[in-house]
Amino acid sequence: MIKKFALVSVLLASLTACKTTVPMRDFNNNLVPTTNQTLTQTDVAKAILKACVQLGWQCQKLESGKIAGQLNIRSHQLMVDINYNAKTYDIKYKDSVNLKYNGKKIHRQYVNWVNNLIRHTNAELI
Repeated sequence: MIKKFALVSVLLASLTACKTTVPMRDFNNNLVPTTNQTLTQTDVAKAILKACVQLGWQCQKLESGKIAGQLNIRSHQLMVDINYNAKTYDIKYKDSVNLKYNGKKIHRQYVNWVNNLIRHTNAELI
């Protein structure tokens, strides 16, 4: 009986560790880091585009305050809209291919890829 319980516990723990989807969320109101110089909306756009290039994202400025981003990794594709101004920027899910998106959950790498873009963008802004 104890062996069966232990086996079931190990199986449940391993299934939890293998979770491949997470709740879907957008990354809104990312504050532009404060520095000694005043940054403009153009400065923020340049930083976002530079971070995109560094990480292999294909990004293009659509209009003032809006960038379209696309990341292709193996068979996965993620598309986001990046809205920005001189103080904040938002990264919002637009579409994806092969990321298990069902309207509520998405592949766990989505969060990692977007957080990585945020970290690199902030590093460019400092």
